[in-house]
Amino acid sequence: MRKVVALHPSLASPDLRSLVDSADLQRIQDEMAAETGLAIIMVDSVGTPVTNGSQFSGFCQLLRRDPRIRKLCMSCDAHGGLQAAIEGRPIVYKCHAGLVDFSIPILVGDSYIGAILAGQVLNSREQQAEAMGELNRQLQVAGDDAEKLMQQINVVHVDRLYQVADQLIQLTNQALGVSPGTVHTRFGAHLGAARQTASTDHGTGEPQLFEVDGLPALNHIATPHPKPLIDQDEMLRNLMERNISGNLDMLSRFLDDVLPHWSMKIKPSQLTGFEDAIIGLARTDGPMVAGEISRMVTSNRARRHGAINRYECQVYCERLLVKMHNLMEPDLADQDRSVATLINEIEKDPTSFLTVGKAAEYLNWSESHFSRRFKDETGLSFIQFVKDKRLEKAKLMLVHTTRPVSRIANQLGFRPENYFSRVFKKQTGMTPGEYRDKYTEEVA
Repeated sequence: MRKVVALHPSLASPDLRSLVDSADLQRIQDEMAAETGLAIIMVDSVGTPVTNGSQFSGFCQLLRRDPRIRKLCMSCDAHGGLQAAIEGRPIVYKCHAGLVDFSIPILVGDSYIGAILAGQVLNSREQQAEAMGELNRQLQVAGDDAEKLMQQINVVHVDRLYQVADQLIQLTNQALGVSPGTVHTRFGAHLGAARQTASTDHGTGEPQLFEVDGLPALNHIATPHPKPLIDQDEMLRNLMERNISGNLDMLSRFLDDVLPHWSMKIKPSQLTGFEDAIIGLARTDGPMVAGEISRMVTSNRARRHGAINRYECQVYCERLLVKMHNLMEPDLADQDRSVATLINEIEKDPTSFLTVGKAAEYLNWSESHFSRRFKDETGLSFIQFVKDKRLEKAKLMLVHTTRPVSRIANQLGFRPENYFSRVFKKQTGMTPGEYRDKYTEEVA
């Protein structure tokens, strides 16, 4: 994972403002802007500026005077930095106003805490009319002042922007390495070189940009290998209906496409289709949710070394889904709870409701009324339903991990261990150890 700044991992929930004195940040930024000739600003993880803009173009200064447009600018900054953090490298993109920027992520360990945004340029003079037309259409920005200021925007080729990104990476690390900050730790050149040339659109031969289309939301970055399709509309519908079972089924279909056999392994990059779908939905809920989801993705990508198997993929992707549902499911009033919403919670964590009493309390029903209703709607007693869900997890853990049987039993709420062995054998005809020996050989 490429990074701008890598601080000591003991820093919990770091904030960019607390790591380096604001005056030092501003001085570093002003020096970088003078060195590169580009407009630069530093923002936190939700796009809020932590410095004053350096060498901002007159055009952007004019736009940012309007609170409505300034909000779009900040949203672009947030999404640009977030996408760079997810990709682990600088990216070049078009902002909502049609200008070209690039973002460099700032990470502490695996935590994304902010970004350096630079640019406010065009790639060609032909983009000028297109940018003004888009602004007139979307934002009703017009007038001689805007036209004149747009004509003053510098033209810089995409390849040059990537080269400048390399320079900024080096300048940032060098400056922070000698900067007297509030955090006593070593700063080093922890960010590798940005790619020297932009990816190319094979239709035109021109370097590609990641465009902000309408409302500021960066397009997904293409990967060189095909990915099974994830239906975001279906995923969103399941999310709004609190139907995590539906999204878990979709995940299973996705993994069946990329890993049809449990013994197979894949490159971690083949999960990007699923990760991008989750992040795309998280963006619709705002930068805070998107930031939390992206930190999970960034952290996991940093730990992934080499090929991963089906079980590893499934555990990770299920955690992403559960996180998304916990953060984004619509608020639920107590009177709106039902057997379906209870099952949704059990699907997230099969140990969350282990007794009839706790489940009945969730619905504010008596235990007898709850037991009857649950069996009427599912065909199973509540205890049997929850037991089956936990045994499904136990089977996966037995076959695909080396955890002791006692630990698996304890983790899934089966106590004592001999009770786990007894109910497991009743369902499968084998003890947990026998099941592990038989099916581990089959998937090896």
